[in-house]
Amino acid sequence: MTQDARFAAIDLGSNSFHLIIASVKRDGSYRILSRHRQKVRLADGFNSQLEVSEAAIQRGIECLQSFADKLKNISAERVRCVATATLRKAINRAQILPRFEQALGHSIDIISGECEAELIYQGATQHLINSNKAVLVLDIGGASTEIIVGKGTQPQHLVSLDMGCVTWQNRFFPAKAISHDACEQAITAAGSLIRPHAEQFVQAGWQHVSGASGTFRALHDMNARYEQLPMSETWLRDVLARAISLGHVKKLGQLGIRRDRQAVFVGGLCILIALVEHLNIQHVNIAEGALREGLLINMLTRPNF
Repeated sequence: MTQDARFAAIDLGSNSFHLIIASVKRDGSYRILSRHRQKVRLADGFNSQLEVSEAAIQRGIECLQSFADKLKNISAERVRCVATATLRKAINRAQILPRFEQALGHSIDIISGECEAELIYQGATQHLINSNKAVLVLDIGGASTEIIVGKGTQPQHLVSLDMGCVTWQNRFFPAKAISHDACEQAITAAGSLIRPHAEQFVQAGWQHVSGASGTFRALHDMNARYEQLPMSETWLRDVLARAISLGHVKKLGQLGIRRDRQAVFVGGLCILIALVEHLNIQHVNIAEGALREGLLINMLTRPNF
């Protein structure tokens, strides 16, 4: 890709849609020109047959139409859009995809969980390009959770699990009440999905853990604002206890949780607690990037750009 060329990466997540517009720097890396995020809650539209509702589809279309306006001066070959777990699972994805593509004005790739995990790892470890440090990367999305271990920027083992902050919130906290029993059920259910994979990740000998999704950002921002404590199992359990004492999603602002994260916060927190417990994680750091940054890196290294 020529220097100063603009390009765009779009991530149609199960909770939020993200757009990054960037340009190429002289050294071949990229410079972020703008970031755009919209809470679409696509996975919130699932019914029991995994059909996405028309209301959720319309939210997606409206978001993609707004993204299309920002892409008008970027050539099509420099735009890449990927969709993740919700469109992987949706039984009506064949009807949704062309409507989304028409709204965006660009093609959309529905990527596998493994491809998603690889891109997340690339985005989260971009600062380790000259390092051989062993890293564990966690990403709690709206409808899937990715666990990846690798060295430097090279993933070595990964898994995509069928759970996310939106689906867990809807499954265990449908009335938005936060109770001890519901939280323990959510943690136990998450643990049952993690357990078959835990040993291989624990034995990988990673030295650093990075969290690359909205759940980690919400906790990081909350922690930085109030306590600045390590994001450990003890601290996460304390946050959960405080959420339970509040008793309802609408009160989570009292913990310093942003309004746009409150609706799915406890679902994501329960999954994270299960990850920390089953993978013997001492503390988690916030990642440098995530899926959309991984897309940018992938685009830069492709020979036809």
